This record gives sequence, structure tokens and C-alpha cells, in this order.
Amino acid sequence: MFIAKCFLHVLQFLVVLVFRRFSGVARLALLWQENQYYRRYFREKNIRHPFELHEKWFIHMAYATESRVRKWFTLVKPETVLRAWRNAVAHYWTNGEKNKRKPGRPPITKVIKELIRDMKNSNFLWGIFRIHDELKKVNVDVSRETIRKTIAKYRKTGEIKPNLSWSKFLKAQWDSLFACDFFTVDLFGFSRLYVFFILELKSRKIVHWNVTSNPDIPFLQKQLSYFSDVHPDSYLIHDNSGELKWFPYSEYGIKGVATVPYSPNMNAYAERFVRSVRTECLDWMIVFNQTQLRNIMKEYVKYYNSMRPHQGIGRVPDGEQSESKTGRVRKERVLFGLHHRYYRETA
Repeated sequence: MFIAKCFLHVLQFLVVLVFRRFSGVARLALLWQENQYYRRYFREKNIRHPFELHEKWFIHMAYATESRVRKWFTLVKPETVLRAWRNAVAHYWTNGEKNKRKPGRPPITKVIKELIRDMKNSNFLWGIFRIHDELKKVNVDVSRETIRKTIAKYRKTGEIKPNLSWSKFLKAQWDSLFACDFFTVDLFGFSRLYVFFILELKSRKIVHWNVTSNPDIPFLQKQLSYFSDVHPDSYLIHDNSGELKWFPYSEYGIKGVATVPYSPNMNAYAERFVRSVRTECLDWMIVFNQTQLRNIMKEYVKYYNSMRPHQGIGRVPDGEQSESKTGRVRKERVLFGLHHRYYRETA
């Protein structure tokens, strides 16, 4: 159908071209074209539609062929035809085949983008100027503005973390980083005791713990005084509970690091220990007094530090890895029979 319409309009153009000296024939061709448009207009309930592509070309060719044809147009003004032609020329030279290449410097390759991302992630203290200088050392010519845009793009996608992210702080201070917290234990008779502990993040060991019925500042002073003597110049992560938030850590040579309120994931290692001691021990016992709780915690801390494997550090405790593949496997009761320790019998 489309081919037939095109052939018909080409024939109309030839009529205008051949018989352009006979104004009656050319005018008849234009009138027939306008009649087709009006028939479509009334057939579709007075809805005005734009000209189809083959209709536009017929009008343009007729307009360009004979200047006397211009005065016969009734649906299209001569200004409209001229404006359409100017727009076509402008589109060709700005967006057409002659100008496919975008202005400005060519985009950098994916390899260079990934190199910029790696430099920023590995050296969070580096800025745009430092990265620009480092790229020059390896003969990579990239402007500072391109580096800025690349880093901003990777930040939006989450591939570059903020400069002072929590994970980077932990890795930078790993050897001197500890976490502390309280957890409660309800006794038989509905009284409550508090267990304070300090966890070394690097080894996942409990370096200090104690039990109290009154977790106040004087109690913390005794605990942290002992801790500061053994581990001076350490970072101690704590939550925002009253006694931990307002404790004067600097007086004891400790750098206190408070977590954001309602963000237990920022003290995840300590929270994980609380879950472990509950699910592996305290949830299976009824505690009657403080002496019993101390004995339970003493046994569990011994098991936790020296016998229990820690998935987070990907290894078994020191001294628990057997070097021999022979010998009978023995077991030993731990925590009053709740757990057992397995080892190989040596000759």
C-alpha cells in the first residue's frame, strides 16, 4: 500500500514537472492531493493529523520545481515549507552523518576508569590532584575533571566507599582495636545482673570480663584501669549507653570510639559474642546467684578463647590444630556437658 502511494505521488510530481507550463494540470494535481488530505480529515471525525512522509516530499518537490505553484497551496503556507527545509539542513549538519563525532576529548577507556577506581579505593587519603600525578607517573594522560567525574560516577554505584568508612577505620586500627559492652542475665527470682566484657577484634578473644549488679562509673573505672595497664593506647568501641558514653577514656590512656545511636552493626563483633554466649550457654541454664554466673562465665570464656573455632577469622584456636592424622579421637566435656572438645590421643 505504501509503495502504491509513493508511486502515485511520483506520478503526480512528474505531471507537475512535465506540464508545469500548463497551470491547469499542475493545479489539478495539487487539488487532488489536498482532497485526499481533507477526506482523511473528515473520515476520522475532524481529527487533524500531520502530513505523511510521502505527502511532505510531494509538496516539497512541487514547491521547488515551479515558483508559480506556491500561490496554489492552501493547506501549507510557503513559509512552512521553507522552515521545514531549513530545519532539515540544520539537522543534517549538526546530527547527521557528517557530524557523528561528539565535540571534546575522546572518552577514556574502561581500563583507565578501573585504575582510577582502584587508586581511590586503595588510597582513601588521595585526592584528585594526587591521583592525577600518580597517573602521570605511569604515562596516562587524563584531565583532573575527568578523574573527578569518574570518581563521582563510581560513588553513585557504590564501588567507591566514603573516605572515612567504618570498615577502613577498623582495618587501619586493627592491631589496637577492642570492643566492649554490657549484657544482662536474669536470675531466678527476677533480679538482674550485668556482665561487662572487652573483646579483642583481631583475635576474637575476651581479654577482660566481670559481673556486677550496679553498672556505674566506679565499676567501669576499676575494669578499664586494669585494661589500660595491659593494653595501653588502644581504641575501645562502645555504644551510647549512659555509663559508657560519658566515661572519661582519655584519663586512662584509651581512645573511646562511640557508635552511632541505634546502629548495633557498628559494634557487630561484641554483639555477636553476646549472641554466642546466650545461644551456646546461658539460654540452657537457670542462674540462681552471682557466684554461679561467675563460674559459668569463667568456663565459657575459657571455651570461647581457646577451644571454639571462629568463622570470622577462618581458623581454629591456637594449639587446637592437630598435626597428626593418626591416633584415636577423644572427647572431653566442656561447659557442664553442653559442648565437647575433640582431640587426637597422642602416643
